[in-house]
Amino acid sequence: MWVEWLVELGYALMWLFAQPVLYVAIILSFLIGNKRIKKDRKQFGHRVFPFHSEWKGTWLIGLIFGVIVSAGIVLTGLFMTWEWLIVWSAVMIILMLVGQAALLSPVYTLGLTILAVWSVGLFDIQVINEPFTNGLLQVDLMGMIYLMLVLLFVEAILIATTNRHRSFPRLHKGDRGKDVGSHQVTRLMVVPLLIPLPIGSLTLTDQLAWWPVFGLDGAGMSFIIFPYIIGFSQNFRGLFSEQGAKRVALILTPLTLLLLGAAVGAYTTLYLGMVIVGIALVMRPVIHLLIRYFDVERRPIFRPEQDGITIVGIVPGSPADQMELYVGEKVERVHDIPVQNEFEFFDVMTENRTYCKLAVRDFQGETRFVQRPIYEHEDHELGLVFVKETPRFTLETETFELDYSS
Repeated sequence: MWVEWLVELGYALMWLFAQPVLYVAIILSFLIGNKRIKKDRKQFGHRVFPFHSEWKGTWLIGLIFGVIVSAGIVLTGLFMTWEWLIVWSAVMIILMLVGQAALLSPVYTLGLTILAVWSVGLFDIQVINEPFTNGLLQVDLMGMIYLMLVLLFVEAILIATTNRHRSFPRLHKGDRGKDVGSHQVTRLMVVPLLIPLPIGSLTLTDQLAWWPVFGLDGAGMSFIIFPYIIGFSQNFRGLFSEQGAKRVALILTPLTLLLLGAAVGAYTTLYLGMVIVGIALVMRPVIHLLIRYFDVERRPIFRPEQDGITIVGIVPGSPADQMELYVGEKVERVHDIPVQNEFEFFDVMTENRTYCKLAVRDFQGETRFVQRPIYEHEDHELGLVFVKETPRFTLETETFELDYSS
């Protein structure tokens, strides 16, 4: 028996690489990365983060919650059919092709699938043919609503783990026409879900007959690993990116728990379940807009100032990264010379190409000194990204004495 199960799990792993969602997600990663790098080069003259940085720091979270959610799916007897997976995949692919990571919230990818299948049953719509439609309607929609809310909680965890050093710097025109900086948080995560299908050769022994997934007239089963993609994207300029992201998570988490409690109470009433899905579909963009409104109302963090230059971004692996400089800190002096904009910074650095000494004001308001030799192959910019500002020019005059004696 156990050999058959191991073989079936091996087939489930192979099915992972046969899912079109996985390859469309790779294409999406290239599209988002290419768009981001083009904007970097236009605004800063060079790339800040490499391709696929949107996935950085999410793999372990996705794997852990993939195991937890998969265990919940299997132990509660929630199964899916091939027809359901096809429709679910189609919804995800359509949203991915839009190119916006924010659309990959479970509220959209799974919520819209639930509403679409519910509408098929409600209005007696035939999709492709009768067997395909019957396969769609076999899936327990209340179980899918629970899954959507659990995955929405996973999204909240993804958002809460945002780090300002992994968000992407941007420049915008401020209210007074000057450039101000902001940070674009874009995160992508794959959650591998082990999903039972009500067809196959696996059966249960008497010792495991309590398992609810085989209440289907003793039918066999099989497994498939489905690469579920979760995405998040939002821009912050009045808050540091991790502060803004945590505010999103702090609103999203209690909303998710509240809807989950309501869904448990409405277990036998599918109409109430659809109301919960509708509330989630409305509230998710409302949260996005609410956080955006409060962020825009605040004074930009990354703006030109008279007492130094605030670091907007740091290129990973650069001298600035190795000197342990951090986004949001303020460079006040270079080689003991006060600087107010990037032109003054680079001017001083150009005159001292072999060594760098910076006076930096940290988040506690204390000044610390960092220094490091600059090697021949390294850029004098150190991998620092600042807010652009029009340089101030000083007009120098000379006095000439005319000789009239000749």
